[in-house]
Amino acid sequence: MTRSEPCTGCGWAPGLGEMWPSLGKLAVRWIQENLIFPEGDTFGQPFRCRPDQKLFLYRWYEHCKNCGQWRYDEGVRGAATGDGKTTFIAALALLEFAGPPQIAPVSPLIDIAAASFEQADELFGKAGQMIGGRDDEITEAPLCGFFAVYEKRIQFRDGRPGEIRRVAAVAGTNEGGLPHLFICDEVHEWGDVGSNKARVHTVISKSTNKRNTQRGCGRVLNLSTAGFDKNHSLLGAMYKRGLRALRDPSIAPRLLFDWQEAPDGLDYDNPADRAIAVKAGSAAAGVLWNVADRVGDWGKPSFPRHEWLRYYANKWVDVTDDSWLKDHPNAWDACAGDATVPERADVVVAIDMALRRDSVAVLVAWRRPDGRIAVKSKVWMPADGKIDHLQVVDYIRHDLASTYTVVEITYDPRFFEVPSRMLEDEGFNMVEFPQSVERMTPACGQALEVILDGGVVHDGDPDLASHVKAAALRPNERGFTLSKGKSKSKIDACITLVIALWRILAPDPEEEQSAEPWAAWV
Repeated sequence: MTRSEPCTGCGWAPGLGEMWPSLGKLAVRWIQENLIFPEGDTFGQPFRCRPDQKLFLYRWYEHCKNCGQWRYDEGVRGAATGDGKTTFIAALALLEFAGPPQIAPVSPLIDIAAASFEQADELFGKAGQMIGGRDDEITEAPLCGFFAVYEKRIQFRDGRPGEIRRVAAVAGTNEGGLPHLFICDEVHEWGDVGSNKARVHTVISKSTNKRNTQRGCGRVLNLSTAGFDKNHSLLGAMYKRGLRALRDPSIAPRLLFDWQEAPDGLDYDNPADRAIAVKAGSAAAGVLWNVADRVGDWGKPSFPRHEWLRYYANKWVDVTDDSWLKDHPNAWDACAGDATVPERADVVVAIDMALRRDSVAVLVAWRRPDGRIAVKSKVWMPADGKIDHLQVVDYIRHDLASTYTVVEITYDPRFFEVPSRMLEDEGFNMVEFPQSVERMTPACGQALEVILDGGVVHDGDPDLASHVKAAALRPNERGFTLSKGKSKSKIDACITLVIALWRILAPDPEEEQSAEPWAAWV
């Protein structure tokens, strides 16, 4: 048993085996005595918290026994779609607005935000219904008549200070104020760190630090289902930080990370494993919806598998909705294995070069005795907007040439013409591969088949995985090519993979003689 991290306000910490004091019981009682369920099958009925929701309230309202400061000033709650997150947090917002003085501060100010006005209105609208609606038409609500509910604001009808405000990141600005609570819904829609929408999140979050209540500074509560890209999204940054904090609370002692998701290692073609995933993704399983219905949605043409994983299992999906692997989200991971390339092995080297801003990738490919092709990749990111081509050339001529037998170096001459001449003068077999639609279409189709068949083996390199999964499919009359998707993530290593697989498995007829060492492989 370990001790908790101390209070950041005064240094107090629970003794060994002692728990933080909590106002969770008071929170649950106030919600269940004063609020009703909004629109839905249980509309108008008294609000009843599920066990997992009660646990969250008990944790969210833990406080220092000495100075009274809230233990947590930030929360991240994630679960599968249909979990009731929005309804539950709407209830929490009303508790913080009109609840007992031990919880709700004097002059409460709460910002409810989402990526769009429509999304923000969902949470805001549910809060309004719970207390009687805009014209006090919902008389089932015990608090009906006490509040003025407008399109963008909820205020006390007796003129007391305080309000709940609806905010949308799409507006690009914040109206100002000092919120004591900022609630952000569907964070996976807020884009990457540094984007315009994420900037709104930053501005409002910083405003909570300027507010000082009897329980310390203001707080931020983030809600979402899993997203598409952990490495290039605001939610992904929150998620990774939360996982680190679970292992080492000192990383973020005031973060409450509450994330429900399916465990790793499940076989989603097995209905029993899909049921496990569905139940792990949300505590609402069997309460708000039927588990068997979600299990049965797997494989429906109208419901892509990557969407099933994200919405029902609350699993992060590295492939985006426009990825060439969207219908096979686990295909690349399934190719992981021993990708060791022996010294002096005959290898193909593929290069995807850029001049500035974009990345550069060099991939080594070797066909193993079992027929699978082992691949290893190295990626260079631009420094001050530029790529040092000499570094790339030196890596090939020294690192790779001294380790392997480089049978050929295949490249697009558009950005690599001068370096290619240098390498050719040094004795390397340089093979041009212009990335035209005519050449890339069959190569991309072949690469997809090889990946799905497990014909590639890689060592789990995260950079290579990111590039492969980010590549977007661009259909044409003969098949498809690849390009950057909506996320604008780098795909250069994926392009080198496509080219290398084509050169090993299907070299151009006119170049078969120059690629003679591969003849026995084809």
